[in-house]
Amino acid sequence: MERIPFDRDTELKVTGEYAVAGFNSRPGTPIPKINTPMTPKEHYLRLMRGEKPLWLPTGYDFVNISPSCIPDNVARAFIMELTPFPIEKVGGPDFFGVEWEYVPKAGGSMVRAGKPKVPDICSWEEYITFPDLKKIDWAQSAKQNSALIDGERVVCMTILNGLFERLISFMDFSEAAVALIDDEQKDAVHRLFSRLCDFYEEEIAIFKKYYNIDQFCLHDDWGSQRAPFFSPDTVREMLLPYVKRLVDFTHSQGLIFELHSCGKNEILTPVMIEAGVDVWKPQPMNDIKYLCKEYGDKIRIGISPDGLDPYNMPTEPAQFIAIAEAYVEKCRGYVGVGCSSYIGREFFETVYTLTREEYCNL
Repeated sequence: MERIPFDRDTELKVTGEYAVAGFNSRPGTPIPKINTPMTPKEHYLRLMRGEKPLWLPTGYDFVNISPSCIPDNVARAFIMELTPFPIEKVGGPDFFGVEWEYVPKAGGSMVRAGKPKVPDICSWEEYITFPDLKKIDWAQSAKQNSALIDGERVVCMTILNGLFERLISFMDFSEAAVALIDDEQKDAVHRLFSRLCDFYEEEIAIFKKYYNIDQFCLHDDWGSQRAPFFSPDTVREMLLPYVKRLVDFTHSQGLIFELHSCGKNEILTPVMIEAGVDVWKPQPMNDIKYLCKEYGDKIRIGISPDGLDPYNMPTEPAQFIAIAEAYVEKCRGYVGVGCSSYIGREFFETVYTLTREEYCNL
């Protein structure tokens, strides 16, 4: 595609504003809409097709929706929608009746260990009832959040508690980890993961129908600060078939598949690629440069800026500009998907300007 020269004065002109979802009880602040040469959504889809980008996507390009009509989102204290949700109401039962407890210092929820809902995975069918998704008023939720679905930005929705995370919530961590490698329990885990895929496929189709999403994210943490929880062989045997199934279904809906998986999971990247995952945004403890060089042509790697502490954010515009400049330098040589949060106008405009100028010469 022909390159589009950068016209700073025209492109940085504010033409309106985009609605922003709040997080739990914190309301979102609208962000300025500028005169980009194509919509952020068109540009991102172009990037994902392997075409040359015009700028590095950042949180400006995306809108994340995590509605309160989904019990998992309330239980996990992970609500992103237009209307602020009372923080005192987060926690409680998820889709499957597992009780979560909100921990303010952590800013999230945990299942209280010691009382697993499924004491014996081999007979999980006796303890688990799958909910009826048709009983949720999806149309009303979509209507309430319609300002977010503007057709110009990439709309993303997440299923929390993917496969291993859901198993943890049912069994507690150590028991779930053992179940993946115990020959006497593996068949039951396979049955559960297959049934979860039925449920998740129905949920993904609903997201597409009512929220017109462009990207689906499966939230399934696979590692710790130092290493994955399990070997690549275990992942290939116990998780790969089901992740690939969800990837294939997501693609059949015309959507991009993102895997959210925290931990130092570098050695599991080839398995993600085998599954067909489109996007992975690894945490900083991974060797990002290595991942981009080794796998960047097979999976889109997310790169996050350094120097941002959510509990001690910079206050001066010059600080955000310096972080943005360092971020562009960090991303030089590989066009990732950028950070997923909108960090502010100074950060966004700096990243946009520098990469628009640079990418014109690619």
